[in-house]
Amino acid sequence: MKKQRKTKLTKIIRRQQLQLFFLVMATFAILFITLGFILVNSFYNSTYNGIDKGVKDQVNSIKFSPKNQPHGPNDLHDAANKTPQPKAPFQTSILIYSPEGKLLNKSSLGNRYNLLKNLPLKKSTVNKRQTLVVKDMSFRTELVKVSKSNNSPIYAGQYVMVVQNIDNQMQSLQDFERIVIISFVTFWLISLILSYFLTRLTMRPIITSWKKQSEFVNDAAHELRTPLAIIQGKLEYMFTKPNKTIIDEAESISVSLDEVNRLNSLTNSLLELARADQATTKVSMRLTEPEHFLPDPIKPFKDIIESQNKHFEIDIHEKITLRVDKDKIKQLLIILLDNATKYTPEGGTIKIYDYLDNGKYYFAVSDTGVGISDADKQKIFGRFYRVDKSRTKPTGGNGLGLAIAKQIVGIHHGKIFVKDNHPTGSIFTVELPVRHKQLKS
Repeated sequence: MKKQRKTKLTKIIRRQQLQLFFLVMATFAILFITLGFILVNSFYNSTYNGIDKGVKDQVNSIKFSPKNQPHGPNDLHDAANKTPQPKAPFQTSILIYSPEGKLLNKSSLGNRYNLLKNLPLKKSTVNKRQTLVVKDMSFRTELVKVSKSNNSPIYAGQYVMVVQNIDNQMQSLQDFERIVIISFVTFWLISLILSYFLTRLTMRPIITSWKKQSEFVNDAAHELRTPLAIIQGKLEYMFTKPNKTIIDEAESISVSLDEVNRLNSLTNSLLELARADQATTKVSMRLTEPEHFLPDPIKPFKDIIESQNKHFEIDIHEKITLRVDKDKIKQLLIILLDNATKYTPEGGTIKIYDYLDNGKYYFAVSDTGVGISDADKQKIFGRFYRVDKSRTKPTGGNGLGLAIAKQIVGIHHGKIFVKDNHPTGSIFTVELPVRHKQLKS
């Protein structure tokens, strides 16, 4: 059954990891595609804006030609044969058409004529910029109708087309697109690897939380099921003896009440842990000294320990002011003393003492019990964990005491740890900060 639960949990975790992986991968893809679109679009716009500016400047120079009146009858004829001078002569050509569509400056085009003659006059494209491809060459063009009152006799009353070769710019755009595509594919492949590791890294605390939650629920169900089964069994047994008196069934009633008390204790512990997890635990921090909150829980245990033929030593002497919740520290101390009492045999020794070291206040509870293995030292502060599960019934423990102790120490920004007490037993030490810090509330 436990193996089936573990297999099911593993499948759920893998499915979640896969979903998160695809989500992260898709996020990277969307980011790269969006960034690529913005870069390419910006480069296109910048390139065409530069091209169009050159075409526009050339068109303006044609429309607003400087005043140059002919002085004689031959001047107009000479002007008609004069070659127009574009501002970018190596990239730009100027075609002059008559209203009938005849190319008037054929002779001035030279070698370009064989290529540009394939650009016929289309009056519908007046004042429109176009990108045309002629014999695998790209041109940016704009056709304008020049006013008859234009100062230049070459352009006056004619249709003039500014033709700018943009092969270099188009090649640059193609090269840029190719570089962007190669770069983004490369980075996207890298992002796949990053997505995988990012998914594992992100899922790690979630997986740990799931496992802890699953173990917690299973252990809680097990702890609740045992006393409930005992109570149910005792009650069902008493139903088979309807004529018995209370005194006759005193043992069954006593056992049932013990299990009810155990259930109450377990329920309260679970509630306290749940509140701590949700940060809803109410604490009341006050400035106080150890002598004002340590003796109260120690006194009752002194009588209990000595009644069990065990030795109890107390060495609390430090005079230091701490900011603590006295009730929580008392609860912590009770948990530690209770554990020490349960697992220390007759004739053994339990000791509580305190000391200062490197700006920290410590109090420790030692015992001469069976001790704790190094492997168990890493786990004993987990919920429902017990070093020896067979000792649960005699000691009445449910494996939550040290988990609660760790929560209390965490609220005080302290630490709790365990080490061996030579030659036998264990020492639980609590570290609390002396300097007054802003604590959780």
